[in-house]
Amino acid sequence: MPKIVAQDDVIIRTAQVILDPKTDPERYAAFADYYRVDIPDFDGWVGRVRRTVPELYPADFEMVADQDALLNAVGDADGIICESLTIGEAELDAAPKLKVVQNFGTDTRNIDLDACAARGVKVHTLRRRVNVAVAEHAFAMMLAMAKKLSLLNGRIDEASLHEAGFPARMHDRRHAAAANWGRVDGLGTLYGATVGCLGLGEIGREVASRAHAFGANVLYHQRNRLPEDIEKPLGATYCSFEDLLARSDYVSIHLPSNKSTEALIDAGAFARMKDGAYLVNISRAAIIDRGALMNVLESDRLGGIALDVHYEEPSPPDEPLKNYPKALLTPHSAVAGRHNAAADMEELISNLAAAI
Repeated sequence: MPKIVAQDDVIIRTAQVILDPKTDPERYAAFADYYRVDIPDFDGWVGRVRRTVPELYPADFEMVADQDALLNAVGDADGIICESLTIGEAELDAAPKLKVVQNFGTDTRNIDLDACAARGVKVHTLRRRVNVAVAEHAFAMMLAMAKKLSLLNGRIDEASLHEAGFPARMHDRRHAAAANWGRVDGLGTLYGATVGCLGLGEIGREVASRAHAFGANVLYHQRNRLPEDIEKPLGATYCSFEDLLARSDYVSIHLPSNKSTEALIDAGAFARMKDGAYLVNISRAAIIDRGALMNVLESDRLGGIALDVHYEEPSPPDEPLKNYPKALLTPHSAVAGRHNAAADMEELISNLAAAI
């Protein structure tokens, strides 16, 4: 029976559910429920995937939480799945049977590629469809706020536009065009705007690539600057946190939630942002200080706030954020259809099977 050692990530656990028949039935049931929204026959899907990899199913699957646990687990491993854990000389020396390292993403800076090649260990990457979906959602939020779509939806008559505060009245068509007869002010474009990416990891890069394609200027900030060969195709320029806030028309958050990022966007950060700027958060709610968020919404100083992640999920029916027309809120749906996650798992498992 092949052994797979995998970083304990809530998404990677799907591979455990599929490949290891010893998986806790409670975990299996939780994943069946998670996928049911788009894959109602979860058992049938799992069965189909298993039948495509007879050399890999059944497998002994061990999840590890940190670098020490990884090092202790790989002695008899045939394959490793990692996202941020390091695969270097020490890990490879400890894993004499290792045939393949599957990175759960495209950024391989955590893997010593030369050392793997020297030992004949294959390295596979995965451009995660879920990351693409999340980036699309963030970008859709930017466009929706720029065009005021949530505010204008259905308002195609004068009365409803007046209700929203716009002095709608047809232009003199004898001389002028009918364009924007609703007299909606403040409509924007991404072209020529500055998009600031807080975090340029895999999701951040997907957002940046779309912003660059739309003709936006892309700034980014994170703890460490990226190599030029990553920055250049994205048109991304590294800058300080303060500079990014001051220069950006759109600020998009793609950071992990931890002690260093908790309440990173606080009253001081909001004060540095441009009047009329937009903020998008598809990462974690705690990165934005809730009190500061409510204050800036009350001041009506920014162009809009778009949130796919929330302080309580599900949010209570009386969530005050719903009272602000400039707050675009979605229910943690940026990951889009479960077919994206399923396809990611199928590709990952196929890569492992081919190497093992």
